[in-house]
Amino acid sequence: MKNISPENISGFVVGEGCFYVECGNDKKYKLGYRIRPAFCIELRHDDRDVLEAVRSHLGCGNIYDLDFGRYKGYEQKKWKPHVKYRVSNFGDISKKVVPFFKRYSLFGKKRVSFELFSQIVELMKQQAHLDESGLQKIISLVNELKTLNKKGL
Repeated sequence: MKNISPENISGFVVGEGCFYVECGNDKKYKLGYRIRPAFCIELRHDDRDVLEAVRSHLGCGNIYDLDFGRYKGYEQKKWKPHVKYRVSNFGDISKKVVPFFKRYSLFGKKRVSFELFSQIVELMKQQAHLDESGLQKIISLVNELKTLNKKGL
């Protein structure tokens, strides 16, 4: 699986990827609010090589094994261990992930999700999150993105 084309990655992310932003109150930040964009793909453990190929191509992120204890026993018959590829480092998001998906376009509803995500990242690059009006604009975009993601994007 080492050879995966950029176009294949984009097509794959349309079905399996997620662009999201973690946010919430945090006293460590200037305005008391944390904004953290992230990109992830979660698959069954036996598809780990796909995530390894994506990570290799993008040159960033980490892969985590997910084996939730609550699925032991009865549910274990239906649920299989998963792996998650996640990029949350802002430099990697802004310099690798966003430019990649701008160059190798997504399509359908995932493209709408990505466009909101990339607007948030761009505003953060401009340090808009460090003043009240910029932070409110970002929070508004985050809420739009959350609404889209809840609709199954």
